[in-house]
Parts: sequence; structure tokens; C-alpha cells
Amino acid sequence: MHPNAKPAFDFFFNHTHLFCRSRLNASTLQMLNQNQTFYGIRTQENEIALFSGYEFIGFDLANIEFTQHNVIIFSSLTDEEIIQLAWIATLHVVLTSPPTKHLEELRRVINNLVPTDYINLVFKKIKISQRTWSEFNGVSRDGLAKQNQSTNKPTELQISIFERLENEYAG
Repeated sequence: MHPNAKPAFDFFFNHTHLFCRSRLNASTLQMLNQNQTFYGIRTQENEIALFSGYEFIGFDLANIEFTQHNVIIFSSLTDEEIIQLAWIATLHVVLTSPPTKHLEELRRVINNLVPTDYINLVFKKIKISQRTWSEFNGVSRDGLAKQNQSTNKPTELQISIFERLENEYAG
């Protein structure tokens, strides 16, 4: 994983999705994973550092077999281009798949964790208000306010997939 894509990667995997990945068995995840396209750049160590393509329910960094997928390797990108491509791909999936009952929570998490440049790129605003959010998702502002009241506690980030793997395989 490219280090500049890690914040978008962590955001994606710490976000509440429409479907719970843990409820799907390995063969289903593998089937959903078929023919996925990954995007990366060759590092100075002659390795491929991914910055996009992980934005789907079946992605498993520990068990991915790249020979079964399409891997597009860019010859050169700036750090800013990598960050932008990672965030845009992540937001593309996140904004098309949130469970309705978590929309207000998602709005707050986006405002707190997504760099303002990318919020502005998508919404033409530095922060997303409930009014703006309701215009994009079809849930009334009152509905969002009620969600806010029922979950009026700070959102805690889950441990990142890298930390989980590190903890699991640490001696």
C-alpha cells in the first residue's frame, strides 16, 4: 500500500458499509474479488505500491493474488496525484454505499477525516452541512438531525487493518 494512500485506505475500511464483510464467507469474498483492477506505482525498491483498487468489500491485503487481477502501474505520479486518486476512488465508493441509518454519522466522519481539498472537490464546500448532505442523499435535514440526536456521541475510529494484522502476527 502506498503510504500516501493509507489515510484514504484506513478511512474506507473504518467506515460503516451497507454490507457487513464479516458475514460473508471466504469463497463469496473471493468471487466478489474476481477481476478487480488495482492501481499502483513502482517504488524505488522495484515493488508495486497500491493507491487504488482496494475500495471493495472483498479486498484482503493479506490474501490477495495479484496474478488473478488487472494491475495498472503508473510510471510516474506526484505524491499529490496519488493522494487525490486514492481519496477520489474511496469517496466514489463510500458515497454510493452508506446505510441510510448511518448517513449523519458518515457526514460527521467525512468532515472530520477527509482532507478539506477533497470535500471541496466533491461538494464545492469546505465542510458538509446537514442541509447540503440532505440535498445529496434524499434524507431530510430533520431526519439527519434525529440521527444526530440518537448517536450524539463521538465517533471512535476502529483499529486500522495494518494494526490488526500487526497485532495478530506479532510474536
